[in-house]
Amino acid sequence: MVSLKNKLPLGLFALCAVSVVGMKDTGVFINEHVQKTYSGSEIEFSIGEKVEILENKGNEYYIQKGKAKVTIPQEKILLTEVNVPTYKVVKASPILDDNGKIIRNLFIDEYAIGISIDDNKAKIKCNDGTVGNVDRSALKKISDKRNNVTEVQVKNNSVARSDNGKKINLNKNQVVNVVDYNNGFFVIQENGNYYNVEAKNLNIVSGLKQEKTEEAKVDENSLLSADEKEIQEVIKNKDLKENKEIKEFKKSSAPNASIAGKVILSAENKLGSTYVYGDTGKEGYDCSGLVYSIYNDELGISIPRSSVSQSTFGKQVSKDDLQEGDLVFFNTTGSGVSHVGIYVGDGKFIHASSGQGKVMTSSLTEEYYQERYVNATRVL
Repeated sequence: MVSLKNKLPLGLFALCAVSVVGMKDTGVFINEHVQKTYSGSEIEFSIGEKVEILENKGNEYYIQKGKAKVTIPQEKILLTEVNVPTYKVVKASPILDDNGKIIRNLFIDEYAIGISIDDNKAKIKCNDGTVGNVDRSALKKISDKRNNVTEVQVKNNSVARSDNGKKINLNKNQVVNVVDYNNGFFVIQENGNYYNVEAKNLNIVSGLKQEKTEEAKVDENSLLSADEKEIQEVIKNKDLKENKEIKEFKKSSAPNASIAGKVILSAENKLGSTYVYGDTGKEGYDCSGLVYSIYNDELGISIPRSSVSQSTFGKQVSKDDLQEGDLVFFNTTGSGVSHVGIYVGDGKFIHASSGQGKVMTSSLTEEYYQERYVNATRVL
């Protein structure tokens, strides 16, 4: 399974005559389906069957099986992979709007998706939703495909288990990130790990059988000419664009309030502690060491050690959506993310300040931090 994060849109839909060509997205049937074609014949799809998706059309997917191409209701299929070019930032570079004004600086090891690329420049969308133009040399292409993430609410208190024996408890109404379906289990992604959850424990309809008629089925290859008529009719009524607009990222689910409370209490108890570069609490803290000591050492929430790595870990959240326990990141050196703090509400955050030499509270509205703010993540 490809281990790439972030929810992404469908890829481009290209046509040559009546044949759909180019990059295709991937999905898996979570319910049985029998589809009548233009000719009146039937094609069967079984639960767990992988399928190539050619286009997202309203509430339906346009898919291909063999040489036959048909339209399927979206609730029958879980989208698992999408064809979107993914880039990693390999050189610090400003990201500019269309008028050439700097929006913010990119930082090394940040990920982005490509909207349009040429030899010298690229228009990209970053994990925090920022869209802008960058120097092409600052990017390294790492993949043409990415996992799609579908946010689903937990129906019952349950336990999710990984293939290597790890397990996590899921609470009713908790929102989880579903990335795949396999043998009656949904695969969820949590803090970079994958766990299996029984389908019955999630609020997503799956496992339904399809009542079949007694009509004779026809070999799929013989359906091509009839299905082409259906495709042509759809194409005739559709305004195809050269590039599809990238969907907005969904608003992240709220953090666990009880754990967030523990984070805030722990951070407040460390106010006044000495700033010590590279330390996680032995004699003091540096900025990412403060975060690491609370999340990893005290709460057992696995999190990277450096502020740069922390800034790409968890879910990206907008500045307007900040909640207690979120991590806020700043570019204080001019070369990417170099500072991190813990958001505690009311526009304030607790951080280990090298300038002041201690753990302290600051405000996001202070000019210094307003100008240097980069992004925020949610790991709870």
